[in-house]
Amino acid sequence: MQSANAHAHHPVSTYVATAFWLVAALAFAGTLLLGWAARDVAFGGLLLAVFVTISTGRTYTVKLQDRIIMLEMKVRCAEVLPPGADAKLARLRPRQIVALRFASDDELGALLDRAVAEELSPRAIKQAVSTWRPDYNRT
Repeated sequence: MQSANAHAHHPVSTYVATAFWLVAALAFAGTLLLGWAARDVAFGGLLLAVFVTISTGRTYTVKLQDRIIMLEMKVRCAEVLPPGADAKLARLRPRQIVALRFASDDELGALLDRAVAEELSPRAIKQAVSTWRPDYNRT
């Protein structure tokens, strides 16, 4: 059964980064104010917090781009393919849809049909593209 609680977002990596930051902050404060020998712990916690934060940011960026690409592909398929053909996108995995974005408008319909029928991998979809549409906006 679906509910709002079942869809709550718990950003574990953000919690992890915060925990490392708190360790670093406490170690720095203890070193400066109380004379603890915790400078290495402080720098280690800070480095781990920065690493987790950067990794999380990159992961979120790529996931968001993939969602945008999937939406763009739905719109593009609705515009260039016969009515109803865009419904085939629902039979593909997100990575397959992301790979389809490189196909030209002329080959998109045939490649979509082939990707669904043959369950092509994202790599196979990209290799099947004959007229490449570059994506200069990907980060």
